[in-house]
Amino acid sequence: MSIDLEMSTPISRRQLFRVGLGDLRSLVTTESAGEAPPVYRPPGAGRDEAAFLQSCQRCGACVAACPYDVIKTFGPASGILEGTPYLVPETDPCRWCPEMPCIESCPSGSLAHGESGGVPPVAKVRLDLDACLTSEGILCDTCSHFCPESIGAIRMVRRVPVLDTDRCVGCGMCVHYCESEKQPFSLEPLPEPL
Repeated sequence: MSIDLEMSTPISRRQLFRVGLGDLRSLVTTESAGEAPPVYRPPGAGRDEAAFLQSCQRCGACVAACPYDVIKTFGPASGILEGTPYLVPETDPCRWCPEMPCIESCPSGSLAHGESGGVPPVAKVRLDLDACLTSEGILCDTCSHFCPESIGAIRMVRRVPVLDTDRCVGCGMCVHYCESEKQPFSLEPLPEPL
């Protein structure tokens, strides 16, 4: 689940006094840039951001339960998002643990298994073969190697990666480990599920 933050996230006076200099600088930079980056929620958050913000107790249980320390929480500069969990798939990919300790630890049900018992994607990934090393004749299977085995969204076909968007959960493992240095990168998370 991801959201696009609005340019003006309301901040209370109490939050403003707790904002550190680094947070204040990023807040001013974000405001002047005019566009905030997308926010990716942990597994099980679902697509209804308003419902998530209302039900999340901001207790940090999912953060503490994550064995890889990839779930972060927003600070006071984030206004109404303060204390809520988020992911940064490009730099700290979700490992998509089979037992989903983040979901199991959530006391409010803000993070939950879907109706079918599965876990909905946190995002999707876009694959640009023109930016892929294989387009240069370089043998590389890093993305398929790091895609969690239980997901299997990327497989190699004739030495070229093929992305199955139906299976992709947006964990970011392929994005994080991609060896391509072209801009834009060959793999990137999308702010909204396909």
